[in-house]
Amino acid sequence: MSPALPPEIRVESSRHGKRYLLPPRETGPLKVVAVFFIGFGCLFGGFALFWILGVLGVSQKDGFQIGGLLFALFGVPFLGVGLGIIGLGVFALCGRCEIEVQSGELVARERGGPFWWTRRVPLKDIRRFTLVTDAVRINGQPVKSGALADTGMLGAEVGTANPRLVTMGYSRAWMESLADRLTADLAAQTGTTLPPPVAQTVTHSATSREGLSGDRFDPPAATTLRITEQAGGIIAVVPPQGARSTRGLLFFAIIWLVFVGVVGAGFVIAPESQKRRRNQSKAIPGVVIGLFGLAGVGMLVAAVNQMRRKASLRASRNELIIVQQSLFGTKTFKRIPAELAAIRVGGSGMVINNVPVLELQVHDNANGKHGFFSNLTNDELHWLATHLRHAAGVGEAPGEGNEPPKLAG
Repeated sequence: MSPALPPEIRVESSRHGKRYLLPPRETGPLKVVAVFFIGFGCLFGGFALFWILGVLGVSQKDGFQIGGLLFALFGVPFLGVGLGIIGLGVFALCGRCEIEVQSGELVARERGGPFWWTRRVPLKDIRRFTLVTDAVRINGQPVKSGALADTGMLGAEVGTANPRLVTMGYSRAWMESLADRLTADLAAQTGTTLPPPVAQTVTHSATSREGLSGDRFDPPAATTLRITEQAGGIIAVVPPQGARSTRGLLFFAIIWLVFVGVVGAGFVIAPESQKRRRNQSKAIPGVVIGLFGLAGVGMLVAAVNQMRRKASLRASRNELIIVQQSLFGTKTFKRIPAELAAIRVGGSGMVINNVPVLELQVHDNANGKHGFFSNLTNDELHWLATHLRHAAGVGEAPGEGNEPPKLAG
């Protein structure tokens, strides 16, 4: 007998197998964010569509202009970005999931209005199902209250470091019931009995992925950081990291500004070249172009700031000082070792391509956490953290101590 499911989850029979239809997600306050995404995506994509139709002459009295085809192609990627932003908003607003156990594969399909995407996992690769009970996190901490506190994530272990995502955003009880039903379905399909679903937490899995423990005294290859012994402690210098520290933001900002510039130039010359009507207002398009331009300038300034940031650190048994210099001024962080609980490498709360972005973390005795240098490589972070905590006599975990540093020759 198959395990029972909540009545909200409908079960259908298809020519491929069983299909489980989950209702739209209850995303709580994220619905407000979803509406913002939809509005911004409509503005972004609509502006790109306006540009494409304009350069092609479709919206003009003269009709289609083949000469504008190249400029129109330039706007297609931006139209795609706009549709993608709208799709994210629609998924957050009314997205739901369908899971189907077919012959030979598990298919999870996300639907939101006219948008959808599909995930496929071969049945032969699935070893067991996993349940993540604290899947929703803000600034690295699980949400403990509100509509999102009870949400979980269902994954499938396939022998890789991370389980393959099946679905997320529904209550933990629903995920548990669905995991039991899918386990029974796979046993019926493949004739192989899977182990019972296992519960996990993001905290435990993230710790194993990030490798938060262990000293590293040898400098990473090709590092630009400099660490030297001086006056009973160490002096460390983090020079500007250049374009590698922007994580693609610089390239995106340049593309954004080029696009806005081309659109703006086309808008300026369009009234004469396309013989537009004299009574057509330029105010609204001008304001929109200006806002997009300001957004691009903001991203460019942020990227340049990341490229030019530098820092100097001093650590000893008397003090820990971190001085950071950027385009916006100088910030100084200062503590004495007695005020510190730990110096370690941990997750910054950001994830890029499903990989956590790490940072240097300084924990004080008041349970405060201070993060630095998320623009460095993981090896550089571990190398720097090792020498800082040994110089200050602070452990990687509260209560630990360290010997003075011995720099690798």
